[in-house]
Amino acid sequence: MDTTSKQFKIITAVACLFALIVPVFGANPIEMQILSQVFNVFVLPLVILGIILLINNKKLMGQHKANIFLNIGLYAAFLFSIIISYNGIVALLDFF
Repeated sequence: MDTTSKQFKIITAVACLFALIVPVFGANPIEMQILSQVFNVFVLPLVILGIILLINNKKLMGQHKANIFLNIGLYAAFLFSIIISYNGIVALLDFF
């Protein structure tokens, strides 16, 4: 990672600005970190599904297309992420 690049500095500046928004509006930073991790649980299945679709695209991957063992692992991870997301929904409904 090149910490002197312009892209790195821009991304870091944007992340810092978002981090400063939380205290400015009087929110508890610890609660906001926990809330962001809760929302990550719901994004994970979409990320895994995107990986599955891209890695199995013959036109895109050519001879490096995923084999059956990799697909089994990816679909197992996808199923696990769906279960975790379901548990997250149930936990949120119980919380509120």
